Amino acid sequence: MPKELRELLNKINAKKAEAKELLNAKKIEEAKALTEEIKALNSELELATIIYEEAKNAVPDEPKAQKAAADMSLVFAKAVVGTATEEEVKNLMSEGAPEKGGVTVPKDVQTQIIELQRKSFDIRNYINVEPVSTMKGSRPIEANQPEAVGFASTDEGAAIQALHEPEFDELEYIIRKYAGFIPLTNELLDDTAENILAYIIKWMAKNELNTYNYQFFNGTGVKSSQGIMNVAELDGAKEAVDFTGTPHSVIKKVKSTLNVDLEDIDSDSVVIMTNASGYDFLDSLEDKQGKPYLQPDVTKASGYSFLGKEIVKVPSKFLANVDDGVDIRTPFVIGDLNLLYTMFDRKQMSVESSKIGGTAWREDKTEVKGIFRFDGRLVDTEAVKILMGKLA
Repeated sequence: MPKELRELLNKINAKKAEAKELLNAKKIEEAKALTEEIKALNSELELATIIYEEAKNAVPDEPKAQKAAADMSLVFAKAVVGTATEEEVKNLMSEGAPEKGGVTVPKDVQTQIIELQRKSFDIRNYINVEPVSTMKGSRPIEANQPEAVGFASTDEGAAIQALHEPEFDELEYIIRKYAGFIPLTNELLDDTAENILAYIIKWMAKNELNTYNYQFFNGTGVKSSQGIMNVAELDGAKEAVDFTGTPHSVIKKVKSTLNVDLEDIDSDSVVIMTNASGYDFLDSLEDKQGKPYLQPDVTKASGYSFLGKEIVKVPSKFLANVDDGVDIRTPFVIGDLNLLYTMFDRKQMSVESSKIGGTAWREDKTEVKGIFRFDGRLVDTEAVKILMGKLA
């Protein structure tokens, strides 16, 4: 590890130790401030590590390699809006009709998209993501659990008893295409390639991330990914609960969920996800000494924990409250989402443009279409419990 990365890591560890001391001293606000610093330092470390790894694997003439990547990115932007020459686009991977700007997003542009996405909620940080190269396939998953008795006591020289024989199901995936388009104004088309590239990167980053997040929670499973709030397979994991009582009753129910319903799940892997309503509700709970149950926690990726588990605030546009016809219910998703769900990701993005179809020709605009492909499937439905809480 180079000196710069070691210094960053040492700085992060020192800040964590300082934050823990502040927490022990009940200096909550100061600990919260340090938590934000630690998050920023972690992001800096991630980016520095990526840059280091890319530099380590780069061609000997690094300045030329960097310039080539930058040039390729600009050619990509020009190809999308139809201003690149045939000579410029010949080295770009194409998808669809090249004359319509059908080009695969270059790796350097994908890296910039990923960096933008780091600043937002990303469900992929909590689930199992498996890159795939085929449009459909299957994976074997164990369908039954080992018997609790384990091995049987056997006399020396006696026959050994048959043991639990694993049974396997096939988890099938079918990669689906997700796509959308936006019209580009003539003003933007007349802009520099750098500005066009920045616009496309921002648009792709936001909408790709929104799609992953929305499908995980709300996909129908029919010609789309399975969404945990929609599919029948998780109906048994949902429980309507009344959280309008005392803070003690709420804590008791959540602890019971952790201790009983999720007893077979590794406690360290459990997270609690809820939306803004649920997060605000948990943030208001205090013990008899007035100490908040929701605590700053530098050991958690989100920076906060509830009853020792990472608490994650999901934007309500992905995880919405539910009207059951009687009450408004707020979801609290508790469990190991990495065991629950696998996303099969084709890891290929492409962009295509047209001035001919739809309203583009009539309005003299260029429509840009973004495309990427993945599928999401439930694996272990017993790895999660969803409490549908009545808060008021």
